Amino acid sequence: MDEPTVDRLRRLVESEESAEALVPLPPETYVKLASYAQKLRISADPNGEDISARLCRKQLWLIEAMTRRLLHLRLAKAERGGPTNALPEEEAIVDSRLELAKSEERFVRAVVDGQSSFFTLAQRRQVQRIVTVRLLKPMGEIMGADLRRYGPFQVHDVARIPAGNAELMIQSGQAALVSGPGPQE
Repeated sequence: MDEPTVDRLRRLVESEESAEALVPLPPETYVKLASYAQKLRISADPNGEDISARLCRKQLWLIEAMTRRLLHLRLAKAERGGPTNALPEEEAIVDSRLELAKSEERFVRAVVDGQSSFFTLAQRRQVQRIVTVRLLKPMGEIMGADLRRYGPFQVHDVARIPAGNAELMIQSGQAALVSGPGPQE
């Protein structure tokens, strides 16, 4: 993708739609699209009503829609198997989808096979899951779902706490999620 433009992206989507197999894409396709979108965002006043700002917003909308279409087409083809021309970032999404499908199958198998211990372990893993939050309000010490003490916290502190506690703090406006699940420490 030499010059990342809406028209070039449209041609990529059309090419992908008309081909049975994955069409080879230049390795930097998504990186260049992201850079182009970033330039559009910088040059367009989000609240501006002049023609330039409106055109930039329209291009961004088109880039989002066509990138979503291109990605969905390519992922569907990549998931069918066989030789693939998927880019590494697309393969990462396919791998995540396959892992999710395996997890769903293990869940169903546990139900059908009467393996109640599977759900006990799943519940334990969920309770032990640790996430990172940024505090939005000062808070005193809390008892974590893992029975450990956390805090006290000041505004802007970053803390790794059990997901259940983090969820309550986020819902009450006391914290914001910084990063998702991590292993129990």
